[in-house]
Amino acid sequence: MHPTDHSIPYSQKLSRLLPAQLGLIVVLLSLTGCGPFLNRFRSMGDRIIPRTALLASLGNSPNVIIDEVKHHHGIDFLNRVVRTIPSPSERTQLLLRKYDLARVYEQEPDEVIQWLEQLVQSSTSMEEVHALAELAELHANWSAEMGDLERANHLYSISLIHAYQFLFDGEFDINRNAYDPQFRSICDIYNRSLESILRTACQKEHIRPGETFSVGSAGNGIDFQIHIEGRWSNQKFEKFELVNDFEVSGLGNHYQTFGLGVPLIAVHNSAESESKQKDFYPPNLTLAMTAFAHLDLGTQGASAAGRTSAILKLYDPLEKTVITNGGKRVPLESDITTPMAYSLRNPLVNRDILATANLLDAEFAPELLGMFMIEPYDPDKIPVIMVHGLWSSPITWLRMFNDLRANRDLRNNYQFWFYAYPTGQPFWTSARQLREDLKQIKQELDPMGESVAFDQLVLVGHSMGGLVSLLQVTESNDDFWNIISQQPIEDLKGDPSAIQKLRDTFYFHPNPSIDRVITIATPFQGSEFANPATQWVSHRLFTLPSIAKQEFSEIAKSNRDIIHSDCLTTATSVDALAADNPFFKALARTSLPESVELHNIVGDIPARNLLGFENKNAKQGGDGIVSLLSSRYPNAVTQIAVSAEHQEVHQHPASIYEVSRILIQNLENRDRVRAREIPSDRPRVAPPITTDQRSYYLPPSGRSSSEKIYHR
Repeated sequence: MHPTDHSIPYSQKLSRLLPAQLGLIVVLLSLTGCGPFLNRFRSMGDRIIPRTALLASLGNSPNVIIDEVKHHHGIDFLNRVVRTIPSPSERTQLLLRKYDLARVYEQEPDEVIQWLEQLVQSSTSMEEVHALAELAELHANWSAEMGDLERANHLYSISLIHAYQFLFDGEFDINRNAYDPQFRSICDIYNRSLESILRTACQKEHIRPGETFSVGSAGNGIDFQIHIEGRWSNQKFEKFELVNDFEVSGLGNHYQTFGLGVPLIAVHNSAESESKQKDFYPPNLTLAMTAFAHLDLGTQGASAAGRTSAILKLYDPLEKTVITNGGKRVPLESDITTPMAYSLRNPLVNRDILATANLLDAEFAPELLGMFMIEPYDPDKIPVIMVHGLWSSPITWLRMFNDLRANRDLRNNYQFWFYAYPTGQPFWTSARQLREDLKQIKQELDPMGESVAFDQLVLVGHSMGGLVSLLQVTESNDDFWNIISQQPIEDLKGDPSAIQKLRDTFYFHPNPSIDRVITIATPFQGSEFANPATQWVSHRLFTLPSIAKQEFSEIAKSNRDIIHSDCLTTATSVDALAADNPFFKALARTSLPESVELHNIVGDIPARNLLGFENKNAKQGGDGIVSLLSSRYPNAVTQIAVSAEHQEVHQHPASIYEVSRILIQNLENRDRVRAREIPSDRPRVAPPITTDQRSYYLPPSGRSSSEKIYHR
């Protein structure tokens, strides 16, 4: 599905693309008045300068920044100089004064920790166990700051053991009080101590599922056996990182849960994983995990001499948020946003290089095209396939995906897939590829047709991706082929395989596995920004697939008396999106199957900005790239407008909310025969959305003067 071409390295491919990118920049600068070419383009039509500049802005995606965090354990400069450990909590100081150990702790903290270990072994109390765990962690932090990591990990193991004892020892069940601040304190001590142990283990690459690593001294420490629980148990991982070692900005919402455990970033190794779906995982797949240490305190108690056995279990927080340990319900600490953003440390993805490369060269990286999933296939979950638009990549869905996946009902019932394709080619070519890839993935994952959920697919398409998605539920008849020729396709002469590709491109049927389509900022009647200037640029910079350059060219040459359109060999995605393209008239003559529902979201920026100046791009209504008239779909079940520009419509909170609402409604209605609820001779128009006032309802006739956009 993702053929790999290792004959030409990325570095060479990028070096070949750089002149094209520089050429594009030169053209754009000339169109904006920065060069001697301005007069040459002015003759090509009015408003070419802003049109081309706005077209260039389609390449922008969320600027997500991942920074590493330096940890100093809260020990200030004075403590380091005079080599003193920070003071413990007031309740621990009270206990030290009770045993006349306050002065001793300041001078010899190791002696106090050893004395407390002996005390809790002979006569255990919660106050003493908490004090021991806290003092051991403070001394461990100080040792780590002083560079003694071996001593620090020994003390962290003591702290972890006694924090675990406080939380799960059956002797404390009667007195354990979840409302006592000390309970929250001991939870934090457990998490921080385990995190510090795992930080060293990750740096030394000791976190290997199925293996063991140890911390502490020979006579007193912890031996960890590492297990991965749940759906990733048979997978391989390159490495693990701590979530708290990274800070994310620029993504919007950050989703976390709070409890016990240490959130991790798991870097997947698809090449070595034993899974039939591994070919559908992206090469930079990173996962959220939560590490929880199950300690075996034994019959001698937490402070008995000798080693403590532990099982370090790694849980997928998207699969399990609560576990049971020692008969007690334990919510897991988790972070599902940072691990997802961690993959964006790859500049090829995060800096839009890949989106630009796949725009300019349709065969730049075939292994990075096609269908991608980010979790193991689940036959009981409905696939939601997100299809990006022009000059874009699956990364553009990051903000929406981050919000949708945070909804427990959605992630428990849907699995999110992403479709990547070269955006320089016409949308009807991309639609054919998506049809082929959907057929292939169904054959591989559900060959016997046993999954009911697989036959309830939902497509979500932004911009040109909306057209690609719409063509998955469209009956072609002869409408699209007639644009190419008025004679039957059977009359063509040439390579049978190339002719079959043409047949698959222009003759197709609705995919019966698709239930719903959600289109966002889609130019159903083309865009005025696909004009002679931008088409000129695309013809000189875009490299179309080899089948268009070779096989289709031969077909066109051999059938000049039959084929009367040059779109087979020269049409780019910009040509395809021109408002006068006859494909849009043919598309307007098609209708959706009664079993399919289409929901539409359009962008409609205000006529004036916040400063009161007129927004020239909003004169005709729309998002600045697609007019309101073109973005409307007559037979949409629901249709709303949000106040956002074209490249931001699918990232707007109102759009994300609407997609979430549609998916939840889909769960409520999926067992009903929805196609029979709406008569075929009646327009399928839903009532206005009244549950959220971040958008307005679009009736079939368009926007009236009385309607308004509601802002957050």
